[in-house]
Amino acid sequence: MAQVARGFGLYEPEEESRRREEVLGRLYEILQRWIKATTERNMGADFAQEAHVELFTFGSYRLGVHTPGSDLDTLCIGPRHVSRDRDFFGRMGSTGEVGDPATAGGVLNLCGENKESLYCLLEGVEDVETIVGVPEAIVPEIKMVFLGVEIDLAFVSLELDVIPRGVDVMKPTIFRNLDDASTKSLNGVRVAAYLFDLVPNVESFRQVLRCIKLWSKVRGVYSNVLGFLGGINMAILVARVCQLYPNAAPSTLLQKFFTVWDMWKWPSPVLLAPIVDEGLGLKIWDPRRNPIDKRDLMPIITPTYPCQNSTYNVTVSTLHIMKQELSNASRVCASVAKGEEKWDKLFERVDFFKLHKNFLQIKVTAASAEELKKWSGFVFSRLRKMIEQIEDCTAGTLHIHPCTEEFQDPGLDASTHCLYYMGLKKAPKDLIRTRMYAPQSTGKSFDLNAAVDIFRRILYNFKEHTPTMDCFVSSMKHKDLPSFLTEPKKEEKKGEEEKKVGNENGEDGKENGESGAKRPRTEEGEGPPALESKRGGEEDGEKQPEVKRARAEEKEGANGSA
Repeated sequence: MAQVARGFGLYEPEEESRRREEVLGRLYEILQRWIKATTERNMGADFAQEAHVELFTFGSYRLGVHTPGSDLDTLCIGPRHVSRDRDFFGRMGSTGEVGDPATAGGVLNLCGENKESLYCLLEGVEDVETIVGVPEAIVPEIKMVFLGVEIDLAFVSLELDVIPRGVDVMKPTIFRNLDDASTKSLNGVRVAAYLFDLVPNVESFRQVLRCIKLWSKVRGVYSNVLGFLGGINMAILVARVCQLYPNAAPSTLLQKFFTVWDMWKWPSPVLLAPIVDEGLGLKIWDPRRNPIDKRDLMPIITPTYPCQNSTYNVTVSTLHIMKQELSNASRVCASVAKGEEKWDKLFERVDFFKLHKNFLQIKVTAASAEELKKWSGFVFSRLRKMIEQIEDCTAGTLHIHPCTEEFQDPGLDASTHCLYYMGLKKAPKDLIRTRMYAPQSTGKSFDLNAAVDIFRRILYNFKEHTPTMDCFVSSMKHKDLPSFLTEPKKEEKKGEEEKKVGNENGEDGKENGESGAKRPRTEEGEGPPALESKRGGEEDGEKQPEVKRARAEEKEGANGSA
């Protein structure tokens, strides 16, 4: 198992590990300087002497399963007199709307409001290469690249005048008077710490989890945002298998992982420990009391208070895709056990564009790289909403398969656009749900205008939206996909042949630095219904982020890329 993981480059070099430790140390020092200055400004010099913050890691790094280049999830815990908006982000009542004094160049300028905020302090650090504040996220955080390491930094202000060194985050009382964002931030740290107490062998847990993360990525089912599996979901699933087979070797645990979850009767919940209500008024997952919890399709429950469903994003379509992948992996593992296959078979990369005949292309554009990063991140985080709307407006008769990768057209400016894709096909009969209304379809086509219109309204609610941020949604058939997604690079093939006979020019035949891929074969049999499409209008006289829906042959060469 460890050899398989190393073969796929899942362990980072020692140099990179040392750099992460250095970055964490420097970040800790910056945070201490910031909290003392902030406390002196807010409370006076006497309080500043005792001022202190704690820095925690969570996610894959805390679990010890991070890979080279992966981001570092961190949480800063400060005292009650420190405000997330004012002192962490530097926002002093700004809205982020165009014309707001804090808005410069179409992007929210957090440092422009409070130059003594942590955001502004980090922006002035020479080794911080890029920094973006995301105050409106479900978990507000500062995203930055520090000495080449990507860091997501969240903040929680506890109901304490002074944060003690080594503060115990596992005490339930730590949640007193916290908002929902702070509760979610703390839960990430608590779950990561508690998992080690719940598994019989931590090293076996880590080995299996590394392989499961790799499998989910290469098979296209690694994205909690899109309704697939995320890091914490997989960690809980692996931990449960470790509990069921406490003495099993890692290779056996890997096989059992797919056997257990292939046979699992969803929506039966996955629990690592009993659900406990500490009586602090926080909502816990309980379908007996909360009717909305009964709708969860694949409940994987976090083991610490407040216990919540970590897979609330799963849709009918994404659950079906994951069940198919689990079943396929279970068969591969059975073949490995018989000596008929090797482990490499389990980690074969899926070719998404071979799976479908019809697609939706979502093209995201912006005026600059900084603007695109914010805008595309918001659009990507809302793609699940469009999946749900399509499922509803077609009464579940259309199956939506979102691609977890982001693409860019090599013929366009990479700093101002990106592309996302969804595959479409008729849903299997056992997935078609009965609705109170008929699907919006005529003949062999479906009208998805209503779903896209709702998606457009959601995008327009982005508080940092500017007139230069756009989104174009188009339906297209496989034959109309951009060639860089589907066509083999003939020059690459020619170059490989020339290398064999000794190409005197030493050319490899590649264009634009792209690697080649075999031309996908479309599926046989009747394809899914074609999509009706028409141009959406503007509402209430205001310009909406433009969501264009056109037939593939009307598009500009079918070009458009967490």
